[in-house]
Amino acid sequence: MAAGGTRETDCDMSAIKFCCAQMEAAVDDPNIPLIFTPKFREFGIRILDGGISSLGIAFCPWCGQKLPDSLRDNWFDKLEQLGVDPYGEKIPPEFTDERWYRESMQP
Repeated sequence: MAAGGTRETDCDMSAIKFCCAQMEAAVDDPNIPLIFTPKFREFGIRILDGGISSLGIAFCPWCGQKLPDSLRDNWFDKLEQLGVDPYGEKIPPEFTDERWYRESMQP
């Protein structure tokens, strides 16, 4: 699901804590160019130029609350520790979504 205001990949959205109802609704609204990339835990606004670029956001556009920090650097670090090429084709399935960090964050 990568078009419009949707997630980059399917993920368990129950693991995501939304700051407000508007943000939660916007992630699934194809008319709002908000995206969520689960594997990096990143929110962004899609640049509507026909490509896949987006502008990362750190605060909710509706309520102003700070969004969770991106885990992009952690994702690359973890794959490097495992000896996996992050640009290769053999990325473990749990690194294609939120599973890789969600399990380590559970109490």
